[in-house]
Amino acid sequence: MANREIFSKYIKSNVKLSTRYDAEGREVQVERREDADAKVKEQETFDILIKAGYYRACIKGLSAFDKVVGGMTWCIECCDYDIDVDLLFHENLTIGQKITLVEKIVAVLPQMKCPYRIEPHQIQGLEFLSIHPVIQWLVKKSVENRAERNLRLKKFAVGQFHNYCQYKSDKKNLEKIRNASKHIKRIQQIYNPIRQYQCKDFSNEDEKMRVQKTLLEYGDLTNHTIENNLENDDENNVSSSQELNCAKLLENLILIDEDAQNQSSQKLDTNLRTALKKHYREFQNEMEIDAKDLTEQNQLVALETQKLALQRKVERNQIEMQDALQLLQEQEKLTEKDVAQQKQLEAQIEEYKGLEAEVKPELVSEVQILLTQHDDLKKEESDFKENCRKDLAELQQQIEELEAFTSQSPEEREAAIFAEKERIRILKLQVAKRNRGIVAIQRQLDNIPDRTELAQYQRRFHELYNEMSAKHLETKQYYTFYNTLNDKKRYMEKELSLLNSICEAYNEGMMSSHGREEFIKQFETIVNGVKQTESKVRAKYNEEKRRCDMLNEELQGLLELQRQYATAVKQLTRECQRCEQLQQHLKSIRKK
Repeated sequence: MANREIFSKYIKSNVKLSTRYDAEGREVQVERREDADAKVKEQETFDILIKAGYYRACIKGLSAFDKVVGGMTWCIECCDYDIDVDLLFHENLTIGQKITLVEKIVAVLPQMKCPYRIEPHQIQGLEFLSIHPVIQWLVKKSVENRAERNLRLKKFAVGQFHNYCQYKSDKKNLEKIRNASKHIKRIQQIYNPIRQYQCKDFSNEDEKMRVQKTLLEYGDLTNHTIENNLENDDENNVSSSQELNCAKLLENLILIDEDAQNQSSQKLDTNLRTALKKHYREFQNEMEIDAKDLTEQNQLVALETQKLALQRKVERNQIEMQDALQLLQEQEKLTEKDVAQQKQLEAQIEEYKGLEAEVKPELVSEVQILLTQHDDLKKEESDFKENCRKDLAELQQQIEELEAFTSQSPEEREAAIFAEKERIRILKLQVAKRNRGIVAIQRQLDNIPDRTELAQYQRRFHELYNEMSAKHLETKQYYTFYNTLNDKKRYMEKELSLLNSICEAYNEGMMSSHGREEFIKQFETIVNGVKQTESKVRAKYNEEKRRCDMLNEELQGLLELQRQYATAVKQLTRECQRCEQLQQHLKSIRKK
């Protein structure tokens, strides 16, 4: 206590003790100098994480290290980068796990193309001046990635909605289209071509005559004489040839009654033929006259429209020319003014240069410095006046509000204060309710594993399977070793029992000749049994050796196949990179 009291006066106010880990993983008390900037950066870092959605940074019981590392891990997982690194973070990590996790985070940042560099000891030492820009960049990337993912999900949802649902307006439009299609079909059925005549016989006629007869059957009296009009120049010859053709064609036609369902027909008489010929000639003359009138009218209309368009274009060009002349005159006046002002300024500059040559350069430099200071002071003065005006306006507004408030009666003031407090309380309750809802939704989202967590689970299961297979192989080797030792022990016990029996039988058999012969026979049987056992064991050994050789050959083949696969994958990645480079080069060429 005495030593502590002696040296306590040398401890500075901004130096505190903190816990750190040395190279061997032991906790060490070291001095940590508190920096105001670092404290501000720490608070800003936690605020950024909270605004981004990492609400674990609000928990006061967690250490700053857990908040920082957890926030960085959360941001990296939200960025959805394809990284072959395990970043599973949970609370109460051991020292080794913390160090490993920090090293993995530092290794991942360059792969994500982070513009800021950070070292593991800076994260472990909570150097927030270096941590803050990295956290800021990670939060920005995670927010951008979440916004892109929200847009993709929104587009997918809209597409699914349009695939399976419809608006009321769409249903109304479909009903209108259906009704319109029904009316259109009915109108088409009403105005379908009606067959008025029927031909007797098509024998010994060319295709042209068949076409003309078919047109006459459906009441078309104009198209079948077009070629005759083109071939004949004389109008009289044209009319006579048309009458002859029409008469010939009508002789082979039979008029169909309105009751076509019963298929009753009768021959045309001479009066009907003459009426048809007369109707045909009149209709043809009317069509020719109408065609000529229409062509002339169309030409006149086209010429008038062209004339009006040209007149409008001329008027517009004249207006533009007048505007351009006015602008040209204004520009000439401005150039004259600028030239005069330039000459005046050049004369002033020459005078100033003469004066500057007469004055000392030190005095000139001092005057320039004073002028810059004067300009700065003028700018500061104008800024200060502007700020004073704003403050004055705010204060006047506050004074007016206070005067209006004081002019009220005490009951009205109390009612206003109570209403304001009630409004603030309601707003706080709404904010708290909204925060609780956000936290509940966030917890639900956190409970659903995303792609990175599923990948981590898969890697964990794969590692567990590898550990189980290694443990199974080790246990199998132990069992094999135990069985081998057991067999060796059994054979040694048999050998020892044989040797003991041989020694005992030898002493008894050497006493007489008969006993000696029996001993020799027993010894021979023992030797034969040992040889048979040896042959069986040797055959078993050869069989196991053969199996081992076969398995080794298969293993070598599989290893060779694995090497070929690795080389193929490496070559494929190289070609993919080359293809991407060529595509980028092609894009750059197209842009140029």
